[in-house]
Amino acid sequence: MNISTQTMTEIYEAIKTPYKVGAVIKQNNHLTDSPSVFRWCGKWYMYYIMIDKNAENSGYETHLASSDNLVDWQYEGRVFARTDSEGWDSKQIAGYAAFSDLHFGGSNQLLSVNGKYYISYLGGNLNGYETDPLSMGLAYSDSPISPFTKFEKPILSPFDADAREFERVTLYKSNLFVDEAMTQGHRYVNVYNAKATDTKERIYLAVSDDAEHWVRYLDKPILDETTTIPNLLISGDPQIVKIGDIYVMFFFRFQGDAGGYNTFACSYNLVDWTVWDGEPLVKAQYEWENIIAHKSWVIKHEDTVYHYYCAVNDKDERFIALATSKEILR
Repeated sequence: MNISTQTMTEIYEAIKTPYKVGAVIKQNNHLTDSPSVFRWCGKWYMYYIMIDKNAENSGYETHLASSDNLVDWQYEGRVFARTDSEGWDSKQIAGYAAFSDLHFGGSNQLLSVNGKYYISYLGGNLNGYETDPLSMGLAYSDSPISPFTKFEKPILSPFDADAREFERVTLYKSNLFVDEAMTQGHRYVNVYNAKATDTKERIYLAVSDDAEHWVRYLDKPILDETTTIPNLLISGDPQIVKIGDIYVMFFFRFQGDAGGYNTFACSYNLVDWTVWDGEPLVKAQYEWENIIAHKSWVIKHEDTVYHYYCAVNDKDERFIALATSKEILR
């Protein structure tokens, strides 16, 4: 079921963030990427990933930062580190917050599921920047800021027998959430992007009834723009929130030389999506982000929307930046 133009415009007005704050997490010798923000025990936390600028001999690791105001962030430590083992996730381990409060403007807390807190991650055992193949892992802890215990094997992999046509090379960012409405008959849902041999990325669904064992849902992507948008290479890094009875999916597009930007789509059922065709939510505007502005994590707290994203410039810098719905002075 398509969502009306009027409703899409109303959603856009509710989530737009025209004010750029600038960098909030930036490292001189590393590239920082893929923020996911949540509330815990009266404080804000962010998982994010980092890789050495000499990526050929490096790989993703996951880190943690904290904040009292969602703008100024302090480093707390490493969540996942690379190892010298031969394990499937020994050289790449990029984590993302799982089972966050789905309601936009809600608590922004991570939800306890099975008496645990989970984090999903992209994993691989080869050095380099997102070197194929990559699979999807899961880990759990007594709290979202305590050490995590990883599951021994991936929960989803491009080598699975049921891997779909366009996800048989690499699985990227996953966003696991609790669907209280059980719209497609399952309480736990996983939305993620994956790459095919054509190097293009599309967005897929998986589902679970226990939050730990996952199966693919449908035999095709829920979002595939490769045939409708010229030179589109990626629809990726989805995040789902809910506004009323509408699921809103934040994601980014990358169109080669045209660059990358963040936009959104809406759905009543998690399967049929109406994609916003207006102004991007975040795009490259300033010298400090003059190549790409992409990979979003969006929350609403009190009366302000905070849109965290990855900014890339021609000075070999990649860092986490922030745009907001209201002007914030630092």
